[in-house]
Amino acid sequence: MLDLARGPGTVAGPVVLLDGRGPVRGVHAYRDRVIAALAAAMIASATLVQAPAAAPPQGAAPPAPAPPASGPATFSTISGRPPELPARRVEPRIWEIAFEADIWAPQTPGAKGAPLNFGGVVAWMPLVLQSTYSVMDAQSIRAETWVDGKRVAVPVASLQMRQGLSQGMSAVGIQMPPAGVQGIKWKVSWKVQCWSPVVDERAAAAITWPAEWPAEAQESLQAAPGFEVGHPDMRAFVDRATGGKLRSVTPWIAAKELVRATCVAFRGLDEDGLRVENGFPRGLVFNGAHAAMSAGTGSGPDLVASCVTVLRTAGIPARAVLGAAEVMNSSGTNSRARLTCWAELWLPGAGWVPFSPVDLVGSIRGGLNVERPWKNFGSWDGLNESIPLCYGWALPMQGCHSLPYPAGYVLNARIAPDDIAQMRDRVTIQILGRGRGRD
Repeated sequence: MLDLARGPGTVAGPVVLLDGRGPVRGVHAYRDRVIAALAAAMIASATLVQAPAAAPPQGAAPPAPAPPASGPATFSTISGRPPELPARRVEPRIWEIAFEADIWAPQTPGAKGAPLNFGGVVAWMPLVLQSTYSVMDAQSIRAETWVDGKRVAVPVASLQMRQGLSQGMSAVGIQMPPAGVQGIKWKVSWKVQCWSPVVDERAAAAITWPAEWPAEAQESLQAAPGFEVGHPDMRAFVDRATGGKLRSVTPWIAAKELVRATCVAFRGLDEDGLRVENGFPRGLVFNGAHAAMSAGTGSGPDLVASCVTVLRTAGIPARAVLGAAEVMNSSGTNSRARLTCWAELWLPGAGWVPFSPVDLVGSIRGGLNVERPWKNFGSWDGLNESIPLCYGWALPMQGCHSLPYPAGYVLNARIAPDDIAQMRDRVTIQILGRGRGRD
């Protein structure tokens, strides 16, 4: 039993696309350009390959049919448009990021492992074309694959594209080699511009509850695996945290009260939240909001999911963000690119507003006044150094699933559970700064 008593607007100004062609006015113009550029980028990246695709080995499983399209390409003006007052974005920075996933058969000393059967398997990588505080350069997207350590061709037919997915995400699909390999690796790289948010605290606290949340935010009120929205224990927690008077304060103040109470409920926290085996990072450790809050301890992703789940249960749209950033080691002498996570809540009029539950834990234990600004809640100096990869911990595509420790990408259903149990995997991220962006 969970015991936690212890504790719309229009686009403001031009949208800038990082393709050197200048600003685009209006989200529909931006959408059309992004979709066209992304399609061109997919073709361009494939035509860089100089060798033809290898023929499938005899007896290999036939390629799997592509997953059903999710409907016409769409563009979410709420998920993707720039913020509006009382929120704004500042200090744009440009990054080049490469996300690499590596899967191989387990080996014993002096012997190779059993070959992996990837016949018909497609790996899907999430793409956040535009968020409130980031814009991807669609023409910069590139994909590469390796089989048993050797780079192989990436033919046009092997790159697939899906748009209009959950939270306005897109995805690129990479066809895996047919069968009988010891290991595969794929890499997707792109350029992105990121901003830091600044929120007028007093103005945000004055915004009242809407009569109805916009359609684009409705999805961020729903339950999902590990986000047990509406669970009786979660409802009881919301009632205790707000004294049963949730709407006696504005959404901004209510959200801060709920986030503060959720952070206090965690007596222990693995802030890193990564699964590392034999020196290889595999992905996020995620037990789920209800399990973590019941135990009073969990990982950083568990804390983020708990805050999102509590806010959704209270009727405030919220979502979890999986991202990547350069993080300093404990001694502060070296940095490495790694997975990270944060949360966003929907503020009427302004759009999505980010906050970092992990950064709030220490200061909240000392007591924080909900009527005063909090570090990395709304205003966040340094978010421009974090690159969003996915909303949630794994791309939500029907018929696909992640490996045991999610890292954004998913595999289609042609791969058997027994094969997954035999796999070893790791993710590697590289981030290069490319200077200041455009306002």
